[in-house]
Amino acid sequence: MSLLGACRVYGDVERGACAAERIFELDPKNVAPFILLANIYVAAGLWDIAKKVRKTMRGRGVKKQVGCSCIEINKKVHEFVV
Repeated sequence: MSLLGACRVYGDVERGACAAERIFELDPKNVAPFILLANIYVAAGLWDIAKKVRKTMRGRGVKKQVGCSCIEINKKVHEFVV
């Protein structure tokens, strides 16, 4: 997973794709490599391939968890779901 993250930072599309494929074999239900790989493709301007990665993710039933943040204002807690 660290290699895939580094590929995203440095824009190494080819190595990122190889790393992601290996992670998919080891942990096919992990959403992180799908998101990282799609982001690598988007950053490289490869929108069509990124779209295919996300479609594959949905096809395999892998879903990204909903994000949630809370803040307190005037002693009242407000929750935001993204």
